[in-house]
Amino acid sequence: MNHPTRIKTFAEIATDRFDLAAKWPDWDMRLVLNDDNCTYLMWNKRTKEAAWIDPMREDWETLAAESRKLMEQGYRFIGVVDSHTHADHISNAADLAKLTQSPLIQHEKAPSRRVDIRVSRDTALSTAAGPFKLLCTPGHTGDCITLIWGPFILGADTLLYADTGRDDLPGGDSAAHYESMQTIKANATPDMVMLPGHDGAGGRASSWATQLKENASLSQDRETFVREAGAYSGPSPKILKESLFENFK
Repeated sequence: MNHPTRIKTFAEIATDRFDLAAKWPDWDMRLVLNDDNCTYLMWNKRTKEAAWIDPMREDWETLAAESRKLMEQGYRFIGVVDSHTHADHISNAADLAKLTQSPLIQHEKAPSRRVDIRVSRDTALSTAAGPFKLLCTPGHTGDCITLIWGPFILGADTLLYADTGRDDLPGGDSAAHYESMQTIKANATPDMVMLPGHDGAGGRASSWATQLKENASLSQDRETFVREAGAYSGPSPKILKESLFENFK
């Protein structure tokens, strides 16, 4: 795809002036943005724990450099999470997990043979910074998981900024997607931060309180959401076949 890689701080992407440093002083993050694809690095400054979610092969030099910076400061990586089997880019989560000496985490239905921890139900890994929650959130695909750690809700393709991910690709299920949103709502609090897996407006994030106001899908009834989400049909990702070929390995 050959898009430029950009790194952004939370202050650069927060749309509602949410003050992460004031609300959650032990936590920080970086967005690695490539086209509309969002990769996140998050860490706890007190416990020196960190994690990645949804890394892209194109961004390897940046991902490796940012990882080494934290490791040189004594940080330990909890894991590298691939939120689902991506159809629009090639993941390098396995390589990043190896570099950071941490497990690659995916849903139990993920076809990749390189996964270290498979998530079959809502669960949490124990970390010094608090529960590393892994929620099974099928809908966009059958193998979607949502990570919630500290202040961060990693929406991936289940929840976008004021929107939801598409359900018209292989494995999509709008009814399951609705139920997954209810799961996230049950685990989120207003002072958390929602980080989407894609954003075509340069990378945006906000508090969960703002998303509850701006994302109409979060307040729709089941019948309406399933009907509208199920009716959507968009163009296939440009590198669908290449992405799935590589990400199935």
